[in-house]
Amino acid sequence: MKKLIFLEYFTYIAIVALVLTIAVWNSFINPSIHIPRILPTIIYNIPLLVIMFKLKKNKFSTYIMTSYLMLLYFVIGVGNTTNDNTFVLGVIISSLSLITFISCILYVREKNITSIKNNT
Repeated sequence: MKKLIFLEYFTYIAIVALVLTIAVWNSFINPSIHIPRILPTIIYNIPLLVIMFKLKKNKFSTYIMTSYLMLLYFVIGVGNTTNDNTFVLGVIISSLSLITFISCILYVREKNITSIKNNT
């Protein structure tokens, strides 16, 4: 049971770090000169904020959905590594999304194991 709680907090902290990184990067560190600063921040962070809200309910399906969403953010991070201006952002997004993906998968696996043990 302690492992599940650790994975819950680890997932939540990684998502919060991802939200803060995207917000700070797009607003202060490297804002776009062609579009308003808030637009990319909102576009990138809305799915993460919805996931954060749903993770409070601690449902099995939310962690599966989060792992799929983190694959999308991993691709975004890898795409950002191809540009010199956003290389650091790409590395940070890729690593945080990979950490979140792994912790979500481990949570689902552990929850599945404990539910099988409880049924037998």
